[in-house]
Amino acid sequence: MAPVHPATACVADPDLPSVATLLGEAVPGPVAAVAEATGGVVTDCHPVTVTWWPGASITVRYSVAVEGGELAGCHDLVAAGGRIPDGALIVEADGTPVGVWRVPFDPALPGLAPALDDTHAARLLADLGSPAAKVTTRLRGYRPGRRAVVSVRGEREGIYVKVLRPERIQRLHQRHELLAAVLPVPASLGCSSELGLMALRALPGRTLRDVLEDPAGQLPAPEEVAALVADLPPPPDDQPMASIIERVPAFADLLRRVVPSEAAAVDRFVEELGEEDDEDLVPVHGDFYEAQILTEGGRVVGFLDVDTFGLGRRGDDPGVMLGHLALWETMSTRPARVRAYTQELLEIWDRLHDPRDIRRRAAAALFTLASGPFRVQAPDWPGETAARIALARSWLERARAR
Repeated sequence: MAPVHPATACVADPDLPSVATLLGEAVPGPVAAVAEATGGVVTDCHPVTVTWWPGASITVRYSVAVEGGELAGCHDLVAAGGRIPDGALIVEADGTPVGVWRVPFDPALPGLAPALDDTHAARLLADLGSPAAKVTTRLRGYRPGRRAVVSVRGEREGIYVKVLRPERIQRLHQRHELLAAVLPVPASLGCSSELGLMALRALPGRTLRDVLEDPAGQLPAPEEVAALVADLPPPPDDQPMASIIERVPAFADLLRRVVPSEAAAVDRFVEELGEEDDEDLVPVHGDFYEAQILTEGGRVVGFLDVDTFGLGRRGDDPGVMLGHLALWETMSTRPARVRAYTQELLEIWDRLHDPRDIRRRAAAALFTLASGPFRVQAPDWPGETAARIALARSWLERARAR
């Protein structure tokens, strides 16, 4: 039985009792109850991802091994407390309702199971003009209750299927259609509002992150990367998104709870960062970083994940990219190469933006990434979290020095 990290087992939320239920035991009661109800017993269980918004919701994805019964074998199970999607199996744990489902049968994402079904995926390829005798599907990304990405490959070509809550798929379809006309964004091949599915043809190339790790890889000119977000068209709607600075307080609340030893550092960061001071709104990608860019032969050939395209602050896209690259440098096998490329981008953006502002936003981006080790339950997530908070503070100090 994989042990729960001691620091994970200690977190608590008085306003959300399901936090202690889902994180405080090696086998959470709701997970054990589901296995027992189907005639089995859990022999191994550990959290894979944890999404917790204090006082509001917690969603935990577990890797579970079950012996006996209908669920015999290895599965991913998800348990949610607070905000529970309609259709989840409700299990009472210490008087607290918890919603449970087995991946891919996510009640908020009705298209996920069909997208991973070989027969349905083959029919989807055929409808797009690429019939295949053999089709393979793979879950490439999954945020329980929110979104997923599935790769579908035939003998000749493949597609990616985006899975969202059904009410959100038309909005994403509109964004792809708009941006594909002016940028190397994969065009939508069609969508299903009923299932919340959208098909995108697979693009060539490797991510900028992968090329940074390859000393023989040809990097695109930093000017080409910066140009991707220099002049975006107006989004289809005028609903502004929260800026990277406006997102900081929610992450600060989470960080104070998961690493209480860093509470003073968190408070100091929030105070010194200050509030959003840019009232002008411009079109932004909203999640601009090195893994969203595909390159081939030293040129940008793909620009991914435009779900967040909308109105935001001018410095957010540069700041988010710089923050991600600064963090990736600490994990890279080629840190000097990443650092040099980051510096080239920084020099470009220093000429186009307020240098203090983009460093401040890079600091905010790093701060929002500090909870990542807790989310994926890294072996030393408390230490990694503290290091990320310190890195965010170093960029804030660079901003203050300008």
